[in-house]
Amino acid sequence: MKTPWLLRPLSSLILSGVFVLAFRFPGALGGWLEPIMALLFPLLLLDGLFKGRHAFWTWATLLAGLVLLYGWVPQTLASKGGLPFGLALLGMILLSLWEATGLWLVAMGSRWMVRRAGALGATCAAALLLLGWEAWGFHVYPWSWGAAFGALPWTARSAAFVGTSGLSALAWGAGAWAAATLAEGGSPRRALAGPGLVLGFFILAGGAWYLLPRDPVRALDVAMIQPNFPAGQRWVGMETEMWRRSDALLKAQGWPRAERPTLLLWPESSVMGRDDRQPDPRLQAAAASRGVAWLFGTEGGLFNLVRGELAGQPTFLFAKTEPMPFGERMPGPEPFRLWLDRQLGFTSQEAGELADGCAFSIPTAAGAVRVHPLICSEALLPERTRRGLALGRADLLSNHTNDGWFDRSIATDLHAAQIRLRATELGVPLLRATLTGKSGIFREDGRFQLWGTPLSEGAYAVDLRWRPIHTPARSAWLVPLLMSVLAAGCLLLTWKPFPRKR
Repeated sequence: MKTPWLLRPLSSLILSGVFVLAFRFPGALGGWLEPIMALLFPLLLLDGLFKGRHAFWTWATLLAGLVLLYGWVPQTLASKGGLPFGLALLGMILLSLWEATGLWLVAMGSRWMVRRAGALGATCAAALLLLGWEAWGFHVYPWSWGAAFGALPWTARSAAFVGTSGLSALAWGAGAWAAATLAEGGSPRRALAGPGLVLGFFILAGGAWYLLPRDPVRALDVAMIQPNFPAGQRWVGMETEMWRRSDALLKAQGWPRAERPTLLLWPESSVMGRDDRQPDPRLQAAAASRGVAWLFGTEGGLFNLVRGELAGQPTFLFAKTEPMPFGERMPGPEPFRLWLDRQLGFTSQEAGELADGCAFSIPTAAGAVRVHPLICSEALLPERTRRGLALGRADLLSNHTNDGWFDRSIATDLHAAQIRLRATELGVPLLRATLTGKSGIFREDGRFQLWGTPLSEGAYAVDLRWRPIHTPARSAWLVPLLMSVLAAGCLLLTWKPFPRKR
């Protein structure tokens, strides 16, 4: 029996609500909401598609979900980007159309495979295409389906073995298996075998995590300042005001302590309006006089920078390597980018480079602690983060973020939810210092804390102890290996030898 026409848009809207719940409320219901919805949505979406629901309604469901998720974008573009609200609304719709079409192609590829190779073929295709979409699809603001599993420590720890994109593939593969089995008339028990195996993997991986090799204990006192400065505004006295707040926090904590160093983190754009690429003994003296290792977000020409200062150490400079498309840098080859800049009156940021040793080194009694910084949206990119950690031989990650552009919207929570698995993937803590909230810490065992509210100021102190963990997800070969196995599975399931001639 066909679904009445009027119920089709209603069912799409309801299903789009499930989509939003997988990302809308980081940590809701004790952390259970996001993983459950992340497993449920692909199953429900593909179930309708495999049972004959028109492909348009699948695409409409994805589009509606993304529009609901990106509802904060038009106001942000209008208020912070100076665009007319109508043009900002159009930008949000175009963004949603692009992202929805990518996920729609994943669903359609899985449907094509279920017709040729059954439930197992649909499973391999959904997982492979989802991996490909997350790795190579163009995203204005990168995100991963698997990030939803960071809401619970025991599911987050699974990212140490397959990475965030591997968790994305598991969710969509399990959904494809269940949907295809039901569409073929299989029993509910057989259909639930796919999701059941995923839950079993979470349990086994969560236990195996404790067996991974670990380095000796590291320890730092960490101070983070969240100033709530207006986004993008340069004014005289930014550094002075940041030091006033930092000095008050250090005094209240009685830091630095003789037994361990203190790392002072300031967010992206905490100091603006000057070129901090140049040598400046005054900055090193400011850190030396307080006895701290100081890592702060600043700028230099067209570069978005993080600069580190510590007495007796060379100045550490690191430029953002992946400027965000459209927001910070026009996409495309240089001639096309420069032409776009001229047409739109925009000036693209310059991209820095990842190089050997790209970490801020802090001497401790147990050996140097090396901190690799991620500037804002760079923390959304698993491969970029992995490469930076490896090249920097780092023991710790810091994320310097200017989230003042988001006003009081859900975007600051969405950003935090999307970066939290970097810690469990790579087995080191991730310290998140934001301009306006929420700052926090994501630990290597999947636990996390976020403090404050959007557009708030704060000063936070963390007594940080950890052991860096050598995870399989640190390997550059992990995602290519997963994709190769899935691609081989698809080929074997669809390959039909030519009949022999008699």
